[in-house]
Amino acid sequence: MPGSSLPHDPAVQQPPRIALVSSHLGRWPHRRSDWFAALSTACDDLLPNGSRLLLVVGTTAAPYLARCGELFGHRVETVDSVGVSRGDRDRLSVSNANVVIALAARNRSRTRALIDQLLKDPSEERPAVWFARATSLVPQEIAEKWITLGAQPFDAQTGHPRQPPGTGGTVLLASNRMTDSGDWLVHCTRECAGRWPGQSQDEYLDDLILGRRSADHSVQSTLRRILVERRLRAVSRPVRGFPPAVSFSASPLKDLVTSRVFRAHRGRWDFEPYGLAISRNWLAARGARPVVYRRPADLLGDDPFEQPTESPGRHRRLDWASEKEWRHPGDVDLSLLPPDGGLVLVNHDSDLDSVAGISRWPVVVLSRFRPDGSAVQ
Repeated sequence: MPGSSLPHDPAVQQPPRIALVSSHLGRWPHRRSDWFAALSTACDDLLPNGSRLLLVVGTTAAPYLARCGELFGHRVETVDSVGVSRGDRDRLSVSNANVVIALAARNRSRTRALIDQLLKDPSEERPAVWFARATSLVPQEIAEKWITLGAQPFDAQTGHPRQPPGTGGTVLLASNRMTDSGDWLVHCTRECAGRWPGQSQDEYLDDLILGRRSADHSVQSTLRRILVERRLRAVSRPVRGFPPAVSFSASPLKDLVTSRVFRAHRGRWDFEPYGLAISRNWLAARGARPVVYRRPADLLGDDPFEQPTESPGRHRRLDWASEKEWRHPGDVDLSLLPPDGGLVLVNHDSDLDSVAGISRWPVVVLSRFRPDGSAVQ
């Protein structure tokens, strides 16, 4: 961060106590590389070594501070927040700090209101205030106001682009004859909101904080990971006491274009148009079976292949039977799947580069289906 650093007064016995405050990140941390660039820049470039990071459970920055302490040579001090409402925990952190760093502040957010109030106090009576200078984190109008009131901006230093470069390899596109086959069972993947299966929490946090390419957990990255590992990992546990399974749908490929539904209660689509189509006969030979749909009152509770016909609850009920689900107990080892036994599914032509050179199976670009779903254009 050229020309900016937090001054350290040698007359002060204790290193500064730092409150890192921020508006919410949302449910997809890996999408906020700008925020993590600001966090790592503040901890690595702005703060003197050995600074004390104030950790208040329930604040936006709290889950990342322990790793920041390890990565950048700071101490982490936990502030007791028992009895403090969630909305007042950033205020608690600020009240114990002599330096406040705002990583992000949306309009009409608690973070903006907190910093606005803080900057009304005379500079000699309040902590030093710094904020990340990026419009995606602090809107320009807010930044200009804060600067006039004595806050100091700092520039987040971004690392390498997260999107992995294309391999430059070739892609075999699937023919209409391949996509028209009724033999396929479809597994759709989605972006990963947290750790990869089998990934340690520290490695996951380090990826985010340090801006590594492996921090990209988008749906395209998830699909790429599957193709590189040649494995579909079983992560859902349909019935307690039974091993996890991989789920598939017997719905036609064209339905991936026409039947997507946004589930408001989950804040996401019911599935993403990315994944794999695998030979039904090949999967059945390895233990995959169609689920048995039963009314909720008729569920046995000890059958790993049973599924309720509908979702419970008073709100809109979901018809699970329309998914035509199959299940494969445990992981699916794709290294054994022959080249004519699978298809790779992507949504757009722009996704082809991400699977080039790593897919041994033909690729279907789902957006090429004609509007009536009859064929690939």
